[in-house]
Amino acid sequence: MKKRTFIALAAAGIMLANVLAGCGSSNSTATNTNTPVSSVSSEDDSSEESSTVNSIDVSSLPAGSVKLSVMLPLGQWTDNFDTLIDDYKKDHPEISEITATFPSSDKYNDLLVSALSANELPNIFYIGYGVRNKDWWQYAEDLSTGCPAYDLLTEEQIANGTDGDYGMIIMPIYMEGTGILYNTQILKEVGWDHTPQTRNELLQYCKDLKAKNIQPFILPWSEIYLNLFNNVGNCWLLNKEDGGKATLEKLLNGEDVDLANDEDMQDLMATYEDILIPYAQEGAISCDKWTARNAFFAEECAMLVGEGSYETPNIKNANPALLDYVKQDVLPISNTAEKNMLVKSTIGFSVSKNEDPNVVACAKDFLSFIASSEPARIWHQEVMGNPTSIQSLTVSDKLPAIAKDTIGLDQSGRAKENMFIYMPSVIYTDMEENWAKFVAQAETKEEFLTRYQKIFKDLNDGFYD
Repeated sequence: MKKRTFIALAAAGIMLANVLAGCGSSNSTATNTNTPVSSVSSEDDSSEESSTVNSIDVSSLPAGSVKLSVMLPLGQWTDNFDTLIDDYKKDHPEISEITATFPSSDKYNDLLVSALSANELPNIFYIGYGVRNKDWWQYAEDLSTGCPAYDLLTEEQIANGTDGDYGMIIMPIYMEGTGILYNTQILKEVGWDHTPQTRNELLQYCKDLKAKNIQPFILPWSEIYLNLFNNVGNCWLLNKEDGGKATLEKLLNGEDVDLANDEDMQDLMATYEDILIPYAQEGAISCDKWTARNAFFAEECAMLVGEGSYETPNIKNANPALLDYVKQDVLPISNTAEKNMLVKSTIGFSVSKNEDPNVVACAKDFLSFIASSEPARIWHQEVMGNPTSIQSLTVSDKLPAIAKDTIGLDQSGRAKENMFIYMPSVIYTDMEENWAKFVAQAETKEEFLTRYQKIFKDLNDGFYD
């Protein structure tokens, strides 16, 4: 396997600071300690180990000989996950136990680092697409072999899950679509028979709402990371033909991309200056995400901006009737309707390296089960309301509406992976500060764009080193 160096705890504390959440637990097999490899190995060792894992028929292993541990971000995994475990174990007597834990987001990175320091990484864990957590790539297995779900992936999914020299290490499980959630009853009340598809339509809809004394949206701008920099602030990149990859690469290389004349960035700026800022509620810059969410759930505003399909469980708890008339759609920053894209965030998981090839083989097989099996499809879609990632899976009639909307937009080419995940975490604080000053109108659009470009220039110049 590739030479791997231990991640210093102080540095690793930053690596997963912005992931959703998760927690690890370690277990041992009946025959070994079930611990990950942390020593240096040669390339030849890697080839031999990979060949051994791929030749293992997990069904031939002795009954009760393998224990697995799962450590996943807090979110759409905490309820009824035992259902998946039980379904898998029914046909896999070689598995004696699968434990899964889901701590809060502010604990996940610390627990993962602690697990690494103790040589007890969970067998299935969260890294996610992009460069934010690249220091963890060295601890993940290549899933291109020994994981049957790999054969069901699209070329784009394989490319997105392939990192560094470590192979395809991230298996996509489900998607989160982020744009605008609409209350369609209010939409119809104002006389609209479709959701706004352009910036001008969104502006007109806000005017029509105000004319009827209906609040367009309540914006949670105290959540700078989530609702400005992450879920909304990168729409301009996604509206580019390649989803923003080439432009972001130029920014990361310190090149001046002339933001003042970039059509897509100017569309985003116009959306803020003409719509979001003027039609925000008083005190938006101090409003948190739960205040905004609850206002939408209570039908005190017509739209929820910067949130998406993952709100199904929250709506179900707060106002289940709303699920019958809520719709997920894009945030239309462009006046060219077909350019506007839904922000897609793929939730995917990895298998950690382990000295025991039987453990690796079983972990890959269980991960494949989670991603693509029929019991898992039903669990994801009908129990948890998750839009599954593998496109060949049947879309259930029982899938909640906003999850169906997300799958529909994705399959029609109207959703692209959030470019946020390809931005190094060292710039997050400065990017968030820049966004906060802009929406608070403490700096002009020109000052915002100048600072935006400079952050990337400083990154390339080594300022953040």
